[in-house]
Amino acid sequence: MSEVSDKPKNWGNGAELVHLPESKFPKRNKLARLIAFGLLLVICAALISGYTAFQYTTEKAIIYESEKEQRLISSNLQVYRDSLAYEVERIALSEKAYNTVKSGERNLFLDQDLTPTKNNRGDRDVFLILDAEKQPAYAYRQDLPWHNRIYDGALKEQIAPTIDMLERNLRTHVDQSSLPAPLRSAMPIDLSMRDIIRFDGGIGLATVAAIAHPGSEGQQALRHAGYLIWIRQLDADLMDNFESITGMRDIYLTSSPNDADPDSVSVPLENVRGDVVAYLSWTTSAASKALYDELMPYMLAVTLVILVVALGLLYSSVRLADRLVQNEGRARFASLHDALTGLPNRTYFSEALTPMLRKTRMNNKVAGVVYMDLDHFKQINDSLGHLVGDEVICQVAERLQEVLRPNDLLARISGDEFLILLPNRADLTEIEEACFEIEQAVTKPYMVEKNRILTTASLGVVVSPEYGHEMNELLRRADIALYQAKEMGRARHVVFQQHMEERIQMRRTIEEEIERALKRNEFENFYQPIMDAKGERAVAAEALIRWNHPTRGQIAPGTFLHVAEESQLINKIGEWVLETAMKDATHMPGIQMCVNVSPNQLRHPDFPPLVERLLQKYELEPGRIELEVTEEVLMSEAENVGETLKQLHNIGVKVALDDFGTGYSSLSYLRLYNFDKIKIDRSFVEDLDHDVDAQEIMRSLINLSEAIKMDICVEGIERKSQFQFLSEIGNPVLQGFYFARPMPLTKFRLWREGEAENALDDIELVEETT
Repeated sequence: MSEVSDKPKNWGNGAELVHLPESKFPKRNKLARLIAFGLLLVICAALISGYTAFQYTTEKAIIYESEKEQRLISSNLQVYRDSLAYEVERIALSEKAYNTVKSGERNLFLDQDLTPTKNNRGDRDVFLILDAEKQPAYAYRQDLPWHNRIYDGALKEQIAPTIDMLERNLRTHVDQSSLPAPLRSAMPIDLSMRDIIRFDGGIGLATVAAIAHPGSEGQQALRHAGYLIWIRQLDADLMDNFESITGMRDIYLTSSPNDADPDSVSVPLENVRGDVVAYLSWTTSAASKALYDELMPYMLAVTLVILVVALGLLYSSVRLADRLVQNEGRARFASLHDALTGLPNRTYFSEALTPMLRKTRMNNKVAGVVYMDLDHFKQINDSLGHLVGDEVICQVAERLQEVLRPNDLLARISGDEFLILLPNRADLTEIEEACFEIEQAVTKPYMVEKNRILTTASLGVVVSPEYGHEMNELLRRADIALYQAKEMGRARHVVFQQHMEERIQMRRTIEEEIERALKRNEFENFYQPIMDAKGERAVAAEALIRWNHPTRGQIAPGTFLHVAEESQLINKIGEWVLETAMKDATHMPGIQMCVNVSPNQLRHPDFPPLVERLLQKYELEPGRIELEVTEEVLMSEAENVGETLKQLHNIGVKVALDDFGTGYSSLSYLRLYNFDKIKIDRSFVEDLDHDVDAQEIMRSLINLSEAIKMDICVEGIERKSQFQFLSEIGNPVLQGFYFARPMPLTKFRLWREGEAENALDDIELVEETT
């Protein structure tokens, strides 16, 4: 057995390692056997416990899965019956139904005029209209059309109580009309009742609705002329539909639950009086019992194998005990050090940190924990190979050891990341001086295999005890400072401040809320009109996202979009905005839809196929969609962006360059990427009504667009004087608060209708004047 020295060792930077004294372990075969036998008993007990737990959980799983299936079937049946009731109420409250029954009109095709669409009807459905005296006035059934006697007999006996209950509800509501308003019931009127009946040798879902005047629903005295009845047969097609929706197998009707069959599950179908009419049964998908029977032989085999292997391992462990003890010292040392550089690793750093910080506090000094990361180190590995990268890491470790004090602690925790503890410093100034020395040492060129390599380092620094004295707390805050250093351009150190943590927490909170908002549909598209050159007619609309936060109200996009850009959530948000805008475009004929596209979206290779798929989904002409991009997208990864823009042009959508004139190479971009439109930034519009230079610049921009035969849009128009100037110098389309602010879809449509009416009034006024 190799000896471990009793003296503490210094590694690399001179930090004192945890002392691992040698221990003497005489052979104790008898004790080892006793331990092995005890472990064998533990294994047997564990296997028995596992078998018992498996059996118990299987039984519970069968019960739980069956109950879950019952809730699923009941819920889907309820949803389906709600949809039937909604359809019947819609028809019963129509003016046509009310007038038909009141007038006694006979020239009526019930299956075409007062029944649901054919897509919602079954092959054996029955539709009935009863007059106010509950006598059949009209009837329809596909196999027996216009046969009023359908209502006679058993059907009438079962439906009549339901109609009576509905009539009592209506009468009770009517009787309240004589009461003073404060004493009247505020509950809504029940205009329909649902029942389950036996009919024509099967089971039917009956829905009865009062045929009432459409204008009387909100009145106290409800006027109703009769009743509309829809009986939907629970036929094979409906069962197939339930199977496809719920995923259950072999759904069928029974007169009683099949308790004898463990694979059969049922839910009762009750009428309005609470009587069970039938049971809806199906073959359960809970495969726990079958799984138990199938797995039992395998479990026994596995148990036997485990016992044999355990016996072999325990026997081997007794023989290997001595060798393991001999290797313990070497393994302990290896577990505390980095194999490449010989520096302490994260584990050692964690164990040594606490006593060193304690000693620093006892000396009334401060310590700095530094999280260091080499900038763009991946490029060295990718371009020169990992062997060169490893050599650079070793040289970095040597340089750090040279500039650190003997009692400082240096550790390599992974790849190009290092942790440094600077204890016993008088103040923050000494800590920052050490960081400057580290930066200068790392920045010097490296020579590896005739390659001259340059790199820099970013450092995140946290001061102890001001910001903590525990490993996890200090490293988390140092990591936050490191992130801040990289955001500021790398090649620097940043000392942690409290506001950095608050900013990170706020960003994480916003990210989590954005993900929840996407799932809960809290986002909404607003649309700002884009007017023609005369400002008389909306020709396009720009989609602008808003967040209807459940507690903070409506949030503008500037508050959360930059966080989404950093976390890559912008792709999900952008896809949602684009799809919503296309869907809403189907409700705005004649309006071109303009949608902003983020740099991350445009760089994604699946973006053009997404646009094409959405166009096909909503059956839109590609020319009705205009995608707005900024120069920020074009200034990086130009080749990939150019290919994406080419694909979008091939699809047929329009592409506009937004914020034109604010970048560095706008004219070259216009020539290179063949944009369909340019949007002049609002900064050129602000001073139009009083600044001659601004007016000349605007004239030049508009003349440029006309010269290159490109559409132009001027945004940010807020005053009448700005609009008057623009209307005199060209034909750009116009956008701004002067015409309208962004608004929801419904309000936009109402605004547009009002715009059309105003235009018509102006025409009539001109004609009258003429």
